[in-house]
Amino acid sequence: MLIGLLMLLGPAVIFIITLPFSGWLRSGLRKTYLIVGGTVVFLGSGTSYYFAAYAGDQGGIAAYFLQMAVIATYLLLSVGLAGWNWLLIRRNEGAADS
Repeated sequence: MLIGLLMLLGPAVIFIITLPFSGWLRSGLRKTYLIVGGTVVFLGSGTSYYFAAYAGDQGGIAAYFLQMAVIATYLLLSVGLAGWNWLLIRRNEGAADS
């Protein structure tokens, strides 16, 4: 039960904690992170909570797999945006040197 609660609340807590640190992203990437990341985390977790609370045993299984998808999507989004930000910084440094 505790593991399920951590899985349910983990992405939302991490998203809220990382909001101040999203300032190092470029403005377009920051807006993408806030909109897409927030939507994935809060709608996905809310849907998982609904499945777990109101759909019985099969809903609990669906909630588990949906929450795993939320965690994986959020992780891929975060890593992808960090990589894209790094590439944009490198490209701008290269343009400034020439």
